[in-house]
Amino acid sequence: MAEFSVTVSTGEAIGAGTWNKIAVSLVGTRGETPPLRLDHPGKEFSAGAVEDFQVASPQDVGPLLLLRVHKAPLLLPAPVGPVARDAWFCRWFQLTPPQGAPLRFPCYQWLEGAGSLALRAGAAKVPWADDHPILQQQRQDELKARQDSYHWKTYSPGWPHCLDEKSVKDLDLNIKYSVMKNSCFYLKVSSAITELKLKGLLDRKGPWKSLNEMKRMFNFRKTPAAEYTLEHWQEDTFFASQFLNGLNPVLIRRCGHLPENFPVTDDMVAPVLGPGTSLQAELERGSLFLVDHGILCGVRTNLINGKPQFSAAPMTLLYQSPGGGPLLPLAIQLSQTPGPASPIFLPSDNKWDWLLAKTWVRNAEFSVHEAVTHLLHAHLLPEVFTMATLRQLPHCHPLFKSTGIGIGGFSELIQRNMEQLNYSVLCLPEDIQARGVKDIPNYYYRDDGLKIWGMPFSLETREALVQYVTMVIFNCSAKHYAVSAGQFDSCVWMPNLPASMQLPPPTSKGQTRPEGFLATLPPVNATCDIIVALWLLSKEPGDQRPLGTYPEEHFTEEAPQQSIATFQSRLTQISKEIRERNQELALPYTYLDPPLIENSVSI
Repeated sequence: MAEFSVTVSTGEAIGAGTWNKIAVSLVGTRGETPPLRLDHPGKEFSAGAVEDFQVASPQDVGPLLLLRVHKAPLLLPAPVGPVARDAWFCRWFQLTPPQGAPLRFPCYQWLEGAGSLALRAGAAKVPWADDHPILQQQRQDELKARQDSYHWKTYSPGWPHCLDEKSVKDLDLNIKYSVMKNSCFYLKVSSAITELKLKGLLDRKGPWKSLNEMKRMFNFRKTPAAEYTLEHWQEDTFFASQFLNGLNPVLIRRCGHLPENFPVTDDMVAPVLGPGTSLQAELERGSLFLVDHGILCGVRTNLINGKPQFSAAPMTLLYQSPGGGPLLPLAIQLSQTPGPASPIFLPSDNKWDWLLAKTWVRNAEFSVHEAVTHLLHAHLLPEVFTMATLRQLPHCHPLFKSTGIGIGGFSELIQRNMEQLNYSVLCLPEDIQARGVKDIPNYYYRDDGLKIWGMPFSLETREALVQYVTMVIFNCSAKHYAVSAGQFDSCVWMPNLPASMQLPPPTSKGQTRPEGFLATLPPVNATCDIIVALWLLSKEPGDQRPLGTYPEEHFTEEAPQQSIATFQSRLTQISKEIRERNQELALPYTYLDPPLIENSVSI
């Protein structure tokens, strides 16, 4: 009879401990022991505990293959209801034989109710490395259990498939927010709503009285980036820079020729281009860029406070001034159909005409960002990746209530983008190349993102697999943070990023007045709804795990441990470079600073 030492680590989360009985069976090449109870005087398996037990194997099972964990109610007959489930979060088991090195069996999951779970030692193995029928069978059983638990469904036609559950309440504990994270999230929601109610803003359905009154939102919350936005939102250089380093830095592309439906002329842009050049010369030089929100053309719109909202599908032409100068807007057309009712707005126009045209572009940015860049690319597609690999669900959170296009418009945009989506769009190096923006200066999203991506171009089979995995990790971590963390910074000064527009786009010049500009913007209550939502979605509510941090030690070999250490060291260096650069910037770009990036989609 052989004596084994068993060390068990219970998670530290609220409710991680259990009163249930825990036993283990040793599974080897020559058999399996009966369940061996883990018991000693006093309470076992409390949250945060690391405990040692001694068990005696009644037989020689040969070289160990698996550790089978058994969980059963302490009392018989078993109780019913929540007490019967008595969930336990187990981090790991460590088994030390009479002779030989300890074996670590990672678990890192909740065990609910009574049942058994087979654990492998912490060595990574591909299917063909399973050299024993017991291991082969365990792999098949685990996959079948996951497939039985997590089913695909179509949430809406044209959307990516997702997990087949009716609500978050139906999810098992392994794919829910932690108790702490949920608590922090709902406390933040409650405090924000209460604050805006007390200020008399949340339920006020009328328009804002003035731009100055909108500054009251800064009494709600403010950040250095938000204050910079308030100060500079009307400037052309800041308007253009947001296509590079704002919350949606993925639409701008080099313009090789002007679209036929965007008839900009030399006379229109001469005041910005200056003497001695022309549109054609700048096109050939590669200094013109286009942002086309054509995906919004004809999209259905929402009702807010019983009033129909309006949408535009603008095109914006931008100019990269020589010598590393700023990016500047040249012209804006607010529809995809040129003509007398769709004038081309210019920086030389009346101040309020030009400001309103830019604000319509910012509204289009909001709609495309929230529906496509954020919801589809950074939530719905990562859910597909996760379901297809680990069969787990990131928490998704579409914004529908107070946006100008609503859930119907969101659905249309997602369907349209899915029809044209291709693999290269999700691979940062290929996307940068395809959009022709590899050398545009001051594009920090590109510069920082490529450092974190760290994947060389290659079409070899092994490298292609690495690129795919890199794409998944990058989109679920760095890109999600880049397009999510700046939402509040961009929107708390609402005219910079209006979620809806209450009047239709202008069809002529010279008609815009300050009161008309104000009347076009969202009403007070809709502004509050969006700002509260984006504040919550911009900030991690707790339980943060920065990129490169792996508290769950699933693999114990030296090779993955060394890879993790190398990755962490590189991220530290990237962060140092970013922070040194940001010291020289009037508006630091922090949305790809590794310590701030979540390991995965977490909010």
